[in-house]
Amino acid sequence: MITRISAQKRRLVSAPASDTYLLFSWGDYFDPSNVRWGGLRFFNDALLRPGCNLPAHAHDEIEIVTLILSGELRQRQEAQPPIRLRSGDVQVLSSGTGIRHAEVNDCDTAVHFYQIGIFPRTPGLVPMHTEAAFGALPVPNELIAVASGRDKEGAVPINADATIYTGSLETYHMVDYVLDLGRSAFLYLTRGALTINGVDYQPGDQARIVDEPRFMIGAIDRSEYVLVDVPTRGAALRERS
Repeated sequence: MITRISAQKRRLVSAPASDTYLLFSWGDYFDPSNVRWGGLRFFNDALLRPGCNLPAHAHDEIEIVTLILSGELRQRQEAQPPIRLRSGDVQVLSSGTGIRHAEVNDCDTAVHFYQIGIFPRTPGLVPMHTEAAFGALPVPNELIAVASGRDKEGAVPINADATIYTGSLETYHMVDYVLDLGRSAFLYLTRGALTINGVDYQPGDQARIVDEPRFMIGAIDRSEYVLVDVPTRGAALRERS
């Protein structure tokens, strides 16, 4: 089963410092039918304006993967030097028993980034973080594993039974994805135009996929997207129409 959720269904949270699209319940936004997708807890599409910051906030027992699409982000964690994340960088933050951090944009251009939260494999660990540079220009016509707890070569390790891929397809190219038994997938289109098993997707659209052994991703136009492969964790919550 593949469910398309249009970009208009996202929850936009606007503030003087930022605009953030919430794809799942998070913060002050709560929809009991939209809390998670299998092992995926949240997916936030954020734009932080120049000279602005997101206040310090706490996390625990969640794996947070940050993908920088454009611009530069400075992250502050307790008792540590600031961490700079640039376009193409990926960070895995294992919050474990608890951590506080804040994001700052001290540049003169906005920073666009995704933050993805995944349920951990093992609870109660000491918080830690790892960063890696994957380059600002995605490799065309390939799926690149950027964060994984499933022994994917080159991916940043994550304390979760999950893999996050970035994908780029040139016009008329396709990717055939095999989804193992007991797993679900989530696709978010950043730019371009795709079809998934013949259904059209536009930027900001989501595909939520479960009980589908394989699916075909095809590019109508040059496209970039993120694909998350997670355990189903029992029945997935009811999809939104």
